[in-house]
Amino acid sequence: MKPTTTVADFIRRGREARQDAFGIAHDPEAIIAMAAVQRETFLLDRTEAPLRRWRELVAEVVSAHDDPATTRWLGVEHVRLGRAFESIALDDEPLHEEAIRWSAVLDPAERDEIARRFDLDLMAPLKVAAVGSVRLSRPTTAGC
Repeated sequence: MKPTTTVADFIRRGREARQDAFGIAHDPEAIIAMAAVQRETFLLDRTEAPLRRWRELVAEVVSAHDDPATTRWLGVEHVRLGRAFESIALDDEPLHEEAIRWSAVLDPAERDEIARRFDLDLMAPLKVAAVGSVRLSRPTTAGC
């Protein structure tokens, strides 16, 4: 089994080779890792910039994919991207067409489960922020 390579490892290797972050982007694993970072950034920020960057990285994997695992990953990411674009009310017609194509590799129940889990991820930061703003009082045990 191949050892796991972190985004930090890819960045370090790129710097050692005097390449920028996109200089190492010909490696599908690096692109997938960078896409995951952009997805997480979008989930935290809910802004268009990381969403567009995530979409660009997924599109790069489309042009370089060559195995069933990557095909499945593309299906999952297109389901997530579709939900993300919907969540901030952005329309991307080419994405819609690509999502139909790539998500077809997934079972319909699996697509629904992926969409449901991503919707939970979309709600999670909002729930944490709401909980963080509420002060919970605890009874004191002084004098007991």
